[in-house]
Amino acid sequence: MSDSAEDDRAFKARTRTMWATGDFPRVARETIKDVGPTLVTAAGVRSGQRVLDVAAGSGATSIPAALAGGDVVASDLTPELLAVGEASARERGLSLEWVEADAEALPFEDASFDVVLSSFGAIFAPRHQVVADELLRVARPGGTIAMANWPPDGWVGQFS
Repeated sequence: MSDSAEDDRAFKARTRTMWATGDFPRVARETIKDVGPTLVTAAGVRSGQRVLDVAAGSGATSIPAALAGGDVVASDLTPELLAVGEASARERGLSLEWVEADAEALPFEDASFDVVLSSFGAIFAPRHQVVADELLRVARPGGTIAMANWPPDGWVGQFS
């Protein structure tokens, strides 16, 4: 394994620990609560569509996508966040699939989603081009990819 692959793995392990340690679900509820529903509306998510939320965290976009009628898969590197999202969805009577996954190596077949979303999640992956390639790969031809991101030159962008 090359040093860069080892560095990448170590970075992702640190990132996963950071997201699992803090109270990100509370931060999301208090600071970006309207972004998920807005992104779902902008992407035109509707009943019957297969939807992937990449770097879904605790489901701030996945849950609104399910409420819009999407058949939703929420994926994230941090299983602790997925567990919070799954519990929240269950409380609302929603059934989503929750999958631990790296945005740079999504475990889904090519062209398997009508809509691919990411709300303040994929931006934190270390290799943005690799993530973009993965989003394109799993979206069906003519499908929709919609993202909400902070600008890379802002203070949050510098965090990644």
